Amino acid sequence: MTSFDRINRRAHLFLVLLPWVVMYGVSSSVISHHATWFKSDNPSAWEPVFERPFQKSIPEQANHSGETNRQQLRAVATEILRENGLEGAFYAERPNAGELRITRTTFFDQTRLTYSITDHKLRAERQRLTWDQVVLRLHTYTGHHQPLFRNRLWSFTVDLTCLTILLWIVSGIIMWWRMAKVRIWGAIALGGGIASFLLLVWRF
Repeated sequence: MTSFDRINRRAHLFLVLLPWVVMYGVSSSVISHHATWFKSDNPSAWEPVFERPFQKSIPEQANHSGETNRQQLRAVATEILRENGLEGAFYAERPNAGELRITRTTFFDQTRLTYSITDHKLRAERQRLTWDQVVLRLHTYTGHHQPLFRNRLWSFTVDLTCLTILLWIVSGIIMWWRMAKVRIWGAIALGGGIASFLLLVWRF
């Protein structure tokens, strides 16, 4: 075995993929069958956390669409979360002109803050996620645009996992090609996989 083959084999076998492949495999199955097999019948109720007087100036631009206005809305939401000790991943929306809604998310629960601009009140409610919601969030979570380092670290790790999976595929193809005895069977398997994928994409 040449030095290249040895390095390629070790890279293929010892890449730290197992937890991530398991997570994406399980969560993909839950997504595929969520409506029929895995969806929880009784989602958790929203539990009140606090309701108190609160006053925050909301820029007029944050009430409109557009990337600049969304950034201003997120800036205001970030300040509200920081002032109430709830910093972390979130998304924000304006359901109407008199209300700002912020949903602070983790893998296991979410906190909804509703700020009444007209009444100057801030209400917070928390909902624990059911097991299927936790799995779905693990699969779909993105953190590049979130404020905390740990959120961005998760997204960076996901990107690294994707690159590692591609490396795993390439190293596997190289291993197969350099094993002449099984080259035909490998070609059949690879061709069958590509053909089935293209057929399903074409038909759907």
